[in-house]
Amino acid sequence: MSNVRLRPVTEAELPLLTEILAELDGNEPIPVEDIATAWREMRRFPDYTCYLAESGGEIVGTLSMIVFPVLTVPAQSEAIVEAVVIRRSHRGRGLGRAMMRTAIELASAKGAYKLALSSNLRRLDAHRFYEGMGFTRHGVSFSTEVASRHG
Repeated sequence: MSNVRLRPVTEAELPLLTEILAELDGNEPIPVEDIATAWREMRRFPDYTCYLAESGGEIVGTLSMIVFPVLTVPAQSEAIVEAVVIRRSHRGRGLGRAMMRTAIELASAKGAYKLALSSNLRRLDAHRFYEGMGFTRHGVSFSTEVASRHG
């Protein structure tokens, strides 16, 4: 089994984070300044963290996780992960599975009763991956575009 450690990304590592995030869909990297702005905004929330995943002394991926209290299950919290990426050069080695197991353990240690995520409908390989880890499809996710608060 692969061993993966999650640790918070530092400001100096934001250029690397930008490169890793671009590997999610093969898009052009988001400008580092934009990532830095979002990262600083995330830090305003008490338990919203962007992590780098390390294995064998290398940065192999990233994910962000927020843990927050919920009203429907009193005295419990829920965790949501997003922006889950294993670097292309490290895929197929069990690192994604190890990274998600580590995220589940971290969520549990922070008092979350469940860990949730959403995945774009076109990411069929990712769906198989999550289902293979024991995630189940739960409910239906909806979204809508909203006006930017900056524009």
